Amino acid sequence: MQAAGDAGRDIVTIAAVSGVPYDAVSARSPRGRSLLSRTFRAILPFLVIAVLWQTASLFTKPYLFPGLGSIAKSFWAILTTWELLSQGLVTWLRLLVAVSASLVIGIPIGLAMGLSATCDEFLRPVVKFIMGVPALNWVIIVIIWFSTTELRIGFVLIVLCTPVTVFCVYDGVRSIDRKLTDMVLAFGANPFQHIRLLLWPYVQASAFTAAKLNVGNAVRTVIVAELVGAPLGIGKELDLAKNVFDMPTVLAWTIFLVMMALFMTQGIECAERTMLRWRGESHGRN
Repeated sequence: MQAAGDAGRDIVTIAAVSGVPYDAVSARSPRGRSLLSRTFRAILPFLVIAVLWQTASLFTKPYLFPGLGSIAKSFWAILTTWELLSQGLVTWLRLLVAVSASLVIGIPIGLAMGLSATCDEFLRPVVKFIMGVPALNWVIIVIIWFSTTELRIGFVLIVLCTPVTVFCVYDGVRSIDRKLTDMVLAFGANPFQHIRLLLWPYVQASAFTAAKLNVGNAVRTVIVAELVGAPLGIGKELDLAKNVFDMPTVLAWTIFLVMMALFMTQGIECAERTMLRWRGESHGRN
């Protein structure tokens, strides 16, 4: 009881000295503990995996379960060696171009399908068919079609990412309340104003969702495309590491890819919060 009383007096004293109301100080502490708790819970699974991995490395051969030190050394070599880092930047550039191109191509198609029943009936089967073709099949097709490596990789990434954008935008347009559409048209809005004032906010939100989905989709696909004869990129480095059973390098490039995807997703989320400020931070939350 004495300790609790001393702690309470300390909090009141801090509040008095800093000029911050007591309620604000007392409310800030639980939030800080909650943040630390969430951070710990997020990190804990990876700590457990790291311990299990390091334990397995003590009883297996290095090309199966290399130690964490070897993986960290390879990862540091990637970050500090320009010849290796440039390979990662080449792959990153391909991802940026593919995700951006899928938005440029997919948004108009999704809009057309959402606004026109005729376009919907004509384009939906085609988009579904394209989405159903596996990535490896597209890689084989582009090897026959194109002789330029960048064209091959770009085509595969775009053709796999664009259908995701199309359906995200299509669903966004279809989710608009019909009463809002009737109201905008009742005020005499022309087709351009209809798109700018009503459809575009919904399309923006859907486009950001599609971009985040396509980052993961493109990261998983780009390596498959680069493994087939690409002279530059992470896929080439993984192929070289695979040929000599260099598991630490394989895992280091895998971590690099995951961090690349997380960085791109975080950038998209920052842009989303900036452009969609009207939704508020707590939109859709209890």
